Amino acid sequence: MIIRQWVYNGYMKFVELSEAEFEQAKLPGRSFLQSVEMWRRYQKLGREAYLVGVKDAGRVVAAGLMLGRNWRFGKKIFRVPGGWLMDYKAEHYQAILKCLTAGVQDFAGRRGGIAVQISPNLVSQTRDTDNRVVAGEDNREVKRELESLGYKYLGEFEQPKWIYVKDLGEQQPDEMLMDFRTTHRQLIKKAEREGVRVRDLGIDELGTLKQITDEAAERHGFEDPDLDYYHSMKAAFGDKVMFVVAEISRENLKSQDQEKYGTEGDYVPLAASMFVKDEREVVYLYSGSRRELQKYNGSYAIQWLMINTALELGLTRYNFYGVKPVAGNGVYKFKQGFRGQVEELLGTFVLPIGVLGRLYAARLRPQEYGEMK
Repeated sequence: MIIRQWVYNGYMKFVELSEAEFEQAKLPGRSFLQSVEMWRRYQKLGREAYLVGVKDAGRVVAAGLMLGRNWRFGKKIFRVPGGWLMDYKAEHYQAILKCLTAGVQDFAGRRGGIAVQISPNLVSQTRDTDNRVVAGEDNREVKRELESLGYKYLGEFEQPKWIYVKDLGEQQPDEMLMDFRTTHRQLIKKAEREGVRVRDLGIDELGTLKQITDEAAERHGFEDPDLDYYHSMKAAFGDKVMFVVAEISRENLKSQDQEKYGTEGDYVPLAASMFVKDEREVVYLYSGSRRELQKYNGSYAIQWLMINTALELGLTRYNFYGVKPVAGNGVYKFKQGFRGQVEELLGTFVLPIGVLGRLYAARLRPQEYGEMK
């Protein structure tokens, strides 16, 4: 459905897309954040959500799931989590981006919006496992283009800018294991010897995940979603969302732990995680481990099982998701042991609409490494 067309050069049009048009548009940058499943989830939750994009001579050349949330004075902030889906390598990407920007300002403004935040799923610069810039992809020109169109750079704001990923290639599990840091290999094998098992968590067992992630969130200072989030994600994504738990039998607990934890049942939970998969990758989204039981290496067992799952599915990469790539950060060190690389994404940008939007954007300061709360 075309909503008050914003036309650029007589052939590009900003439009509201149907569910089928959005799903069939095979554009770079797609992730679980920008998916029909996520749109359906927001619809079911009663959230304000739109599928919008740009058509060039009838063909969808850009798309995005856009969310609205109330701000103040009856106004709203709109977000495009995961950023616009489009080919930033296309010869005329600047024209597409210009049409998209003008169109969304008009579209959001007529719905009470004062700003639109986007977080493109696009690598800024290629980096290695130690966060050093290396030869490869460089999209800093896109950042400059966005700023020239009026977007203000915010860095890491409400969505990770720094992630850690591992390209899977065509390796076999044994070859993959040999790539890991020596201590990681040893701890994976130790967990196997000590009888740690990893299994799927049923929907009625998500309280176990929540209990463990609550403890981890308090320890590491991140915000843990509520139980309804896990249920709504499973309802929307089905088998694409996986919940797993690492546990150990009561008999395999060390003697000093049996008295304290042996009453929990035949198997004692050690760690639990949530993953989302698509046609390209598995994303490690939320997780936690019980501090006093970390010596059983449940988190290592979970990662090894899920990396094997990704290999079996023929996926091309494993996404450890958000990371703070600075020396001494424990989560970063843990993910580094699997021998992947840091990806610095382009970051979050805010596009102001009107005077109130400019005042709102002026108050925001760029942040890095998860400092923004």
